[in-house]
Amino acid sequence: MLIASLKPRTMGGTTNTGLLAYALSRAGHTVACYDADESLQLSAWGRDVDDFPCEVTIADTPAFAETVYPKMDHSIINLVDAGHAENHPDIVDAILEVTDLAIVTVSPTKPDYDRLTQPERGTPLAKVIKRSAALRESGKPPATFVLLNRCQAGSGSPKKYTGLLQTGGEDGTGPRWNVLSTRIPRREDIASAVGFPCNKATRKAPYDALVTELKQLGYLP
Repeated sequence: MLIASLKPRTMGGTTNTGLLAYALSRAGHTVACYDADESLQLSAWGRDVDDFPCEVTIADTPAFAETVYPKMDHSIINLVDAGHAENHPDIVDAILEVTDLAIVTVSPTKPDYDRLTQPERGTPLAKVIKRSAALRESGKPPATFVLLNRCQAGSGSPKKYTGLLQTGGEDGTGPRWNVLSTRIPRREDIASAVGFPCNKATRKAPYDALVTELKQLGYLP
């Protein structure tokens, strides 16, 4: 299985990939990680932290589907961290060609919502995902869910942007997204997690909940 962590130009995507890898490992899954973001933060995290749950393979190539995917162990859960879709559309296209599940990290703010739905430059991510259908054996785009990130406790923004994403925007004409009920809170322990062990309860609980939800949805064994 291959899970792709996607994002428009936002913060926290690599953090979510790494902490999800930890959570999957805690749940008893064997995990492999691939770094397809040219910043290579995930690979540095895997290299520098003793308790990271797996090795991280560098895979920032537009030939991902042809050269990386065939070498994966498809009996385990593979996670790939993609770069900003606006900056690396060729790599994102190649990942979407073969991924089983895409998780899109978005913060519940107007700038992030606009970058996802109507970026000033680049192709909206919904169109990138939709066009991947032509390259896939199924003829359909991969299952895709939005993961709301950096959600402030007590704020109404997560509910507001969940509604906008699910209903196609204020006028209802935009793409409609599936939004996970799990929300990643705005916490310093999470925001500063990259490059450090996952040994704090505050870094574990939201991602354990994410694994539980993905299992309930039928995307994890």
